[in-house]
Amino acid sequence: MGGRAVFPGLAAAVLLLSGCLSPIAMHRAVLEYDRTVSRVEAELLLLNIARARHYRPVHFTAVSSVAATFDFRVSAGILGRVGGLGPDADNAPVDLLYTTEVAENPTVTIIPIAGEEFTKRILRPLDESHFSFLTRQGFDLGMVLRLMAHGITIQGDSEPRTVLNRPARREEYTEFRRRLLHLSALHAAGKLRIAPIMYEERYPVALDRALTPAEAVAAIEKGYRWVPPAAPAQPAVLSRRITGRLTITNYDIHGLAEDARRRLNEEIERFPLDRVFVDLRPDGPGGDYPLRGYLLLRSFNAIVAFLARGVAEESEFPVERDPRTEVVPRNPARTLEIDESDSEPADAEFSVPFEGKHYTIRKFPITEGMVPSWNQEAFTVLSNLFQMTVTDVSTTRAPIISIPKGG
Repeated sequence: MGGRAVFPGLAAAVLLLSGCLSPIAMHRAVLEYDRTVSRVEAELLLLNIARARHYRPVHFTAVSSVAATFDFRVSAGILGRVGGLGPDADNAPVDLLYTTEVAENPTVTIIPIAGEEFTKRILRPLDESHFSFLTRQGFDLGMVLRLMAHGITIQGDSEPRTVLNRPARREEYTEFRRRLLHLSALHAAGKLRIAPIMYEERYPVALDRALTPAEAVAAIEKGYRWVPPAAPAQPAVLSRRITGRLTITNYDIHGLAEDARRRLNEEIERFPLDRVFVDLRPDGPGGDYPLRGYLLLRSFNAIVAFLARGVAEESEFPVERDPRTEVVPRNPARTLEIDESDSEPADAEFSVPFEGKHYTIRKFPITEGMVPSWNQEAFTVLSNLFQMTVTDVSTTRAPIISIPKGG
């Protein structure tokens, strides 16, 4: 009877082993798929910069889904003698033999990101909402603007003038960088405010009766607030809070009178959303280097082209801060250092081959003045901008390529 007691124990061990293997295998698979897809997206981004470097059209694809099935198999057996008769029968030698096998069968679905909608999105200039979102994430202001801004339009006493973020136009690029360094220094010191204009919009209403409850509810649902008359001879007022355009200032924009805020918003509204209003007044922090004008945001496609030209054709160069600017924590020469070489460097963070060259983002930048973590952060900002540009690929109607794992 003792020999038979082995079988329930064997069955329990097999079931326990099978239960342990399943979650472990799935856990590892999910993590590895995530790492692989993330790396593919980063290298595709770098590949398109390399394409633009050679004036080739950019092209993006996305992994929309990974479907994997797992087959867990556990077999067990007994080797040896199961004993004979007599008092030592329960001590007969028994050897357990078991084997495990995990079979994985993934199917990866790849979608080419193309079509009129996507093309318009990467060609259309980014707007102030993209800029505001990134600054709220805590990214370096100078880093974000060096990627996103095409230039600055400066309003002066005479005609407005524009300085471009183009290293080929050395004087303009130098002034552009110095203006950005001034903004970065104020932002790092907590002396810069980036916020939308907010004010109350009021509509006097002459009524011969009070609003019914249904009318009051309808007004509230549309964002209006009912203000009863202050005196019998005065009309009632419907008011609504307006969230207007984004501003960058060295003063509290909400400290202005409400009419002044409304007029300023109306002035900014004359321009498209790809212009961000900047107002550094002489009586505020950093006012000895004043600026009133607009940051001109560019498209994602233009950002890729800017980085591609910066590989060799239009390399960025060091620019020192203006004497009126406080110390800036980080001021690397290049917005994003992309190395072009005959072979892949040993310290590559990401690297792709193209046209006989390797294009690499190093873990440790080699350009003079580059900060070690700057490259990785700037590439993260670039990736976030791309993610905000593309739509949900799961609903796309573009051709889908499914690649099952070969046998």
